[in-house]
Amino acid sequence: MIYTVTLSPALDYLMWLDHFEPGELNRTKQTAFRAGGKGINVSVVISRLGFESVCLGFVAGFVGDELIRMLDADGIRHDFIRVKDGCSRINVKIKSDVESEINADGPRVSESDLKKLEDKAARLAAGDILILSGNPPKGMPSDIYSVLINALHGRDVRVVVDTSGKNLLSALANHPWLIKPNKAELEDVFQTKLNSLDEIASAALKLRKMGAANVLVSLGPDGALLAADSGGVYSCAVPKGTLIDSTGAGDSMVAGFVALDSDHADRAECLRYAVACGCASAYSYELLKSAELDRLYAVTPQPVLLRSC
Repeated sequence: MIYTVTLSPALDYLMWLDHFEPGELNRTKQTAFRAGGKGINVSVVISRLGFESVCLGFVAGFVGDELIRMLDADGIRHDFIRVKDGCSRINVKIKSDVESEINADGPRVSESDLKKLEDKAARLAAGDILILSGNPPKGMPSDIYSVLINALHGRDVRVVVDTSGKNLLSALANHPWLIKPNKAELEDVFQTKLNSLDEIASAALKLRKMGAANVLVSLGPDGALLAADSGGVYSCAVPKGTLIDSTGAGDSMVAGFVALDSDHADRAECLRYAVACGCASAYSYELLKSAELDRLYAVTPQPVLLRSC
């Protein structure tokens, strides 16, 4: 089974405008509500790819109730911990000539709530996959991912980590199967600008030496790069399309890579499929339309081998 962890789920309120003018009255041309949070995005896309997953994390208040209702309506399994104090977040995503986001704080999570999540992680079995997405919210221990991974000690559970900064670096000591930084996060880790694919490849290989088995780097309109446990470093360009909404595109890449790996595809093809999944979300008003994915996957370029290590 695939398990995704979203420490602070949100109800995303997406607004599309032709142009956003600060300080003035702005009118939308389209709006949508979406169950949000990086791990939830991964679970939604995994479901649309025909696989099952279970959402883990914390929910609270009427927003938490609505998140559960929306996931139930989509047939997505969940095993959230209900928090007594506060309310789950409502985030505003403004989609215009420039994308803007307003993200709220979530509910206060107690030590006993955190222990419940650790207990759930401890029940995972051999062959399961645990996907940890996003940064721990304010007030939560910064080493929470390491705690959850340590709860799996001695079991054959593959761990995927999609986070940044110190949270990413601390997770490397636990040898995750896959990490997915973007270019800015990679630059932040090494405190340097990366000006070429060759420099990005070198940085990704450093993360492999620091503990990650596979390093998938999302590069936005420039596609993605993979430093794989098979020894190769590959890059893959994106198919042509019009950006509509980048929210969840990176999460869609994670879902696509994990899903195709379940079919024992080679790493380069997992990269290609991940790029197609990311574009199928970015070029749409919703997360990953299956028909759009089929079309984009067919025209996604074959990955290029940059290095053989």
